[in-house]
Amino acid sequence: MTGIFDSGVGGLAAYFELRRLLPREDIIYLADRKNAPYGTKTKDELIALTKKDIKRLCDMGARQVLIACCTASTVYSELSEWERAIATPIITPASRVAAEGERIAVIATEHTVRSGAFGKEIRKFSQASEVFERAEQLLVAMVESGSRDGRISGECEGEIRQIAEWVTDIRADTLVLGCTHFSHIESTLRELLPCVKIVSPAREGAKAIKKKITVQNATGNGREIYI
Repeated sequence: MTGIFDSGVGGLAAYFELRRLLPREDIIYLADRKNAPYGTKTKDELIALTKKDIKRLCDMGARQVLIACCTASTVYSELSEWERAIATPIITPASRVAAEGERIAVIATEHTVRSGAFGKEIRKFSQASEVFERAEQLLVAMVESGSRDGRISGECEGEIRQIAEWVTDIRADTLVLGCTHFSHIESTLRELLPCVKIVSPAREGAKAIKKKITVQNATGNGREIYI
């Protein structure tokens, strides 16, 4: 059984991708709306919440956990040895793919941008890449409140267009959706930025989890538990 957690609906993008990759895997999805948003929390608060989420999922039978929240992934190094062994931080696989670009734009939460986590991680894979990070905390709230592909509000569309203009202005060839909430507006961004490679941590995180699960282990009943 695999556990996935986020502060809200953002991590569902990772869930849907993992379900596509492993139809029979049993999955527990934890949306910690009580403590949302994670993007404005202090480092100590994030560490405590991340530890609590991992323990809750493991207590329910999860053998591996996807931290489907880029903000929570920034404190991965602060976790205990057993927590790091069980959990996969969504930032790492996304950064590996993003590092193939030369000029990389990252949109993320306030905390993720302050931490510089994507820049640090991307440079582990490519010293030559230039990284530009932009906080988009307001966009997180818009998506959480109901802005999805196909029913994006005028306010949300305006924010997305500003992002597209920024990506164009800095001549980025790659855009990282540094918060899984942004996966829900990916198609709109693709329409506005047809020549820019868009990297989804939700998608790359699901792929990373699949690699950790052997064929023998991926023989559940396709159960879904939402908490």
